[in-house]
Amino acid sequence: MTMWIPNIEAASGPIYLAIADALEADITAGALAQGDRLPPQRELAYQLGVTLGTITRAYGEAERRRLVKGETGRGTYIASETQKVSPLVPKEDEPESCDLARNFAYPYLNPSLSEGLVRMAQTAGIDRLNGFVPSEGLMAHRETGVLVFKDYGLDADPARVAVTCGAQHGIQVTCQALFRTGDAIAVDWFTYPSIFSSFASLGLKAVPLPALRRDDGGFGAMDPAALAQAARTHAVKGVFLMPNMQNPTTHTMSVEEREGLVQVAREHDLKIVEDDPYTPFLPETLPAFGALAPERTASIASISKVCSPGSRIGFVQVPEPFGDSIRNKIGESTWMASPITAELIAGWVREGHLFKTLRLKRKANRDRFLRAKEHLSPYFLQGDANKVFGWLRLPVQVDPDALQAALGHQGVSVLSSRYFQIKDHAPAPYLRITFGSEESDERFSWALKRVKATIDQLADLPALTRPVG
Repeated sequence: MTMWIPNIEAASGPIYLAIADALEADITAGALAQGDRLPPQRELAYQLGVTLGTITRAYGEAERRRLVKGETGRGTYIASETQKVSPLVPKEDEPESCDLARNFAYPYLNPSLSEGLVRMAQTAGIDRLNGFVPSEGLMAHRETGVLVFKDYGLDADPARVAVTCGAQHGIQVTCQALFRTGDAIAVDWFTYPSIFSSFASLGLKAVPLPALRRDDGGFGAMDPAALAQAARTHAVKGVFLMPNMQNPTTHTMSVEEREGLVQVAREHDLKIVEDDPYTPFLPETLPAFGALAPERTASIASISKVCSPGSRIGFVQVPEPFGDSIRNKIGESTWMASPITAELIAGWVREGHLFKTLRLKRKANRDRFLRAKEHLSPYFLQGDANKVFGWLRLPVQVDPDALQAALGHQGVSVLSSRYFQIKDHAPAPYLRITFGSEESDERFSWALKRVKATIDQLADLPALTRPVG
């Protein structure tokens, strides 16, 4: 039986509907999965201090929504139909809300697609791209990857670079190439949400590790001592890191932090996977793990956040012994990344559009960060003007899931810390706020004010008391 207790403190309507809404939110967030058994109705009524009839109506409403199914003599279970699409995935017909949840990084400032396509149409020999190419991509497009990797502090070798269908595909094929089914991989305690599902689908085990703490109380790099301990006790074979603008904490590793983790990786023969989709936004270029430990590091780069998520183009560089394996894994998964969109990106890089777009986005982001800092004060927002999202520390009495749900009812979407943690851990008092998905400055400011006001409200609510007897 799952010890599930919904947070209904912010409920403004019928309690039974609030319970059903909380159940649906926890299923969507991954806190409850297919087959999980819910508490008996009488026990949940006691825990919440409501009548048995209220819980009966709530479970009935959940069953009407096909969230749960009741089995006579066995209880109530999460139904198989509830495996829903992640809220991070855009929907064509979704209701309008102010999006502070998804990290799209100012898509309205991306280069003109129509101008790019006109330029491509006028390129001599363009028809050659309308056929099969090697799984690792054409040399001209791999050389574009080399130029992109320079912004990541890595002098890449085009012979070791492969073109992928974005960074997510790059993570999957890289992990397939470097690891075997059943291997344990160290990850940050808070990390990129898709890592958990990606690892599970590949038969890999994620081992979350704590971070060092900074002088300001924020999160630093993964604790190298914890990584060494995990290598000894969990037999981890590798580590997944986001050295620049870690998602979601925003931390950028110092050179000393990088060198400390490299030392542990060498001592315990760990492979390193570094994923850095936000690096180009940073003004300072720090050495990549691929430069510090090239013999054991696979590096992943993407321009989706910079100028073109629709192109689905990313780049990977792996240690030389894994070159054939990465080519095979790309071929097995999708044969090749599209050479047509790879050429579109190559043109934008050659013509300087990447730099121009970054300049516009950096300027916009500076303004958005300052607005967020002002409107969310006095709550601590980890990040800075070069980070395209912030990690907001909540009062300890504020449940981040309840806050996310309450804001959702007000037309503001945010992400609870739950999305960035392994499923069986209680959510920590943090919220990720993205700066660049909402185009309107006025709506962005309005949403931040709603976030602040709702936190204040939830922080002041008295705790629920259990019934006596």
